Amino acid sequence: MTVSHDTQSATNSQATMAQHDSGVVLNRLIANMSCPYCRSDLQTNADTLVCVTGDHKFAVHDGIPKLAVYGSSETWTPEAPADTSVEYQNEYQELADASRYNEAYRDKILKRWSTKREFELLDRLLSSQPHCETLLNIPCGGGRLSEKIAVATDTLIEADAAFGQLLYARKQSKPSSPRLWMTASAFHIPFKDNSVDAAVSIRLCHHMPTAVERERLVGELLRVSRRFVIMTFFDYHSPKNYLRRMRAPFNRKPPKMTMTRSRVAELAEQHGARLVEAPALAIQSSGHRYALMVKT
Repeated sequence: MTVSHDTQSATNSQATMAQHDSGVVLNRLIANMSCPYCRSDLQTNADTLVCVTGDHKFAVHDGIPKLAVYGSSETWTPEAPADTSVEYQNEYQELADASRYNEAYRDKILKRWSTKREFELLDRLLSSQPHCETLLNIPCGGGRLSEKIAVATDTLIEADAAFGQLLYARKQSKPSSPRLWMTASAFHIPFKDNSVDAAVSIRLCHHMPTAVERERLVGELLRVSRRFVIMTFFDYHSPKNYLRRMRAPFNRKPPKMTMTRSRVAELAEQHGARLVEAPALAIQSSGHRYALMVKT
């Protein structure tokens, strides 16, 4: 396909504008951010973010701060289990890989239906809470759900461990409000306690093979959020997981990484929140639930 000069110029102009706007938002939010390693303050220095301790520096590449800490529980405890989400973290670093992943959600009928249902759930849960000044979307992926989330906030922070996903999201987005894109790990979110109004984390928890990782995710989301968190988890007691367990001896597919609603409620309470509801994406065909946890 041939791209006209005018079309290419418009695309380049849009990317430049998004990069500039992201820089403006970064300067405005830097006081709320913290070093993902030690949680000390961050400062801007040319094309770099610097921890005030002087121990850590983070490049800003193509307008995107690279703040992700890669690894599993060995990055916050002395020991790590053999099975971790590190391999998953390394996926979609390149734009081409991210494009293939996101285009599958655009082209496949079942995935389009899933996105439509997720829009409905997000709309209902987000509209049940007051409008946000700042909202963190982690992982944002290629921005599949970003436009629905953006209407709930004045400023949307788009974070993902995969740089390629961020490039794809920024390329596809048509921001109606200010946004900041950054690489970040959901195990080490580079924001201070209670520094954003809310956090949304969709389709991440079920990629984490251990309870240690899944519970760290819940804790980090609630740590940085002042008011509420929306996250998905794969329900251990869902019909889909029940069938998967029954077929386990004859099935080559690995078991799902699951949580129970009661455990999600316990974790919410431990971090000063309450599990308000956890509607299913689809009762029979999906085990995913959307959990709304509101800070108390």
